Amino acid sequence: MELTPSTNIAFRMKRMHGCDLATGARYVEVLFSEAIRLGVEIWFNAKATDLITGKGNEVLGVKYKRGRSYGNLLAQKGVILCTGGFAGDVNRVDRDIPKFAGLPTFASPSSRGEGLDMATRIGAATHLLDYMGAYAYGFPLDEETRRGLIFRGHVMNLYGSITLNKAGKRFINDDQNSTKVAQFLASRHERTVYQLATEAQLSDFMKNDPIQVIGWDRTKFNQEKEEGGHFINKVNSLEECASEMGGSFDTLKNTIDAYNRSVASGNDGEFGRKFMKGQFLSGPFYLFKCTPVVGITIGGLKVNRQMQVLNEYGEPISKLFAAGEVVGGLHGTSYIGGCSLAGALALGRMVGEQLAKS
Repeated sequence: MELTPSTNIAFRMKRMHGCDLATGARYVEVLFSEAIRLGVEIWFNAKATDLITGKGNEVLGVKYKRGRSYGNLLAQKGVILCTGGFAGDVNRVDRDIPKFAGLPTFASPSSRGEGLDMATRIGAATHLLDYMGAYAYGFPLDEETRRGLIFRGHVMNLYGSITLNKAGKRFINDDQNSTKVAQFLASRHERTVYQLATEAQLSDFMKNDPIQVIGWDRTKFNQEKEEGGHFINKVNSLEECASEMGGSFDTLKNTIDAYNRSVASGNDGEFGRKFMKGQFLSGPFYLFKCTPVVGITIGGLKVNRQMQVLNEYGEPISKLFAAGEVVGGLHGTSYIGGCSLAGALALGRMVGEQLAKS
């Protein structure tokens, strides 16, 4: 797999890397092929239901359901929980993270917190469960199932687009990552955020970045760009833009005039933005109506530096390890795209090497 550095507004340097096909499935494909080559036995349609414990709460293996049969799988060296979070269970999000209640989700429907539950049933400690990586620039796709998609609006801001509230005012440094914008909205009980881009800014974004909406190809995005229907409105003037937003034209115009002056001077005195490219002088403009979409749970199991799961007293639970999203605190209280993938790959490898040597 070829990894290439890419720009992310959260970092001063190119710390983020993309893979050659720009899809998450590519990582799975490479690792799966290598696992098969090495003779790893992989079970499909097999669900772990509980941990098996022995003397002193030592984890001996897992109980499982495979098809119509049930069984026990014993572990010689340990059990590694790498079952993800619970962002795919919207009812659980509503219950445990009320500030994001009601939002659509982008997470896998299978991310329902079963691994977390299995560990807590035997006394594992958790932390930061009320924190979540929600993407401010998303939109609902299916209201009945509460599925949503992520628009990479935080990346578009690299090319000069601006972030506005429903009143038509800037309210945050546009360089902030999408999670921080979502948290800001949640703290003010707001659910709608707009992005405004010139034709040149949007074109620049599309030319330099392969993905605009995660889950859509370029053809689908171009269709939305030209026809609308989900979250993009093409407007010819600021008057038309204010009308679409349902706000005051004077407020929007004052915002844009002030921002244009900041671009001209190269200094954003209001919010300290650094990525300013292009003024908003004449249409057409593209107005993106977005709502936060939950994507990843930041909280989870407490672990030590060896990724051993800890109990409520801070002691390791013998032979129980964790890696990936089921671990709490890897990201602090915010989230930057790409970091969960790095955590899963690097820490999973570390645990594997550690157990192989034991």
